[in-house]
Amino acid sequence: MTDEPSKQFGIAETRLVEAVTAFRNWADCYPVNQRSGEWECDYDEWRSITSAFAAFLDSSDPELWNASTTEMLLYILARDNEMEMLKRELITRPGYLLALARAALHSTERDARWQLADALGSVELTAGEVEPLLAQLFHDGDEYVSRRALLALARRRSNEAEPLAVRAWCTEHEYQRMAALEALSACRSPLLQSYLDLAESDGRQYLVNFANELRSKQACEENE
Repeated sequence: MTDEPSKQFGIAETRLVEAVTAFRNWADCYPVNQRSGEWECDYDEWRSITSAFAAFLDSSDPELWNASTTEMLLYILARDNEMEMLKRELITRPGYLLALARAALHSTERDARWQLADALGSVELTAGEVEPLLAQLFHDGDEYVSRRALLALARRRSNEAEPLAVRAWCTEHEYQRMAALEALSACRSPLLQSYLDLAESDGRQYLVNFANELRSKQACEENE
């Protein structure tokens, strides 16, 4: 890095650290018993965070990120789990998204992991770059992260989507089964019809309703 880019990186990093620190200070004062739902959205300076986040990405190279920097990026991404503005910034910079997703595999920031999994389903990167990461995120210990990774694979029409959808079904978790149906539908799997029938046999309300929605969608597509 020459002096000028290095200087720009330093300025952008300082600005992001200040923005994230300001959020941390605000969050520390937020009553714990009121931290539910979209509480992070009450912060007034998300635009400043988003601007600093984007400027930092544009002035840096993932190879320059140390553990502290990566932890900060994942922390603030996780806090932006409702508006998802930072996720959108990463989607426009696929290389940075990929680097942060790799770093997130062992992160405790669950709300960063699922956003990164979802984002990986929306970028034009090669299957070899993205799909192994999504397969690892499918095996995440958090059910929601796993579910979003499966749906991202399905959006990419990955060959991994069908067998992983079957694995999701076998967990017997209702939402995992709903994701399995959605994944089979998205990748136009010949297994879909038999799993729609299995959903009817399962009998749980949300799963049955979702299966019926997919049947209706299927019927509409066939009549077009």
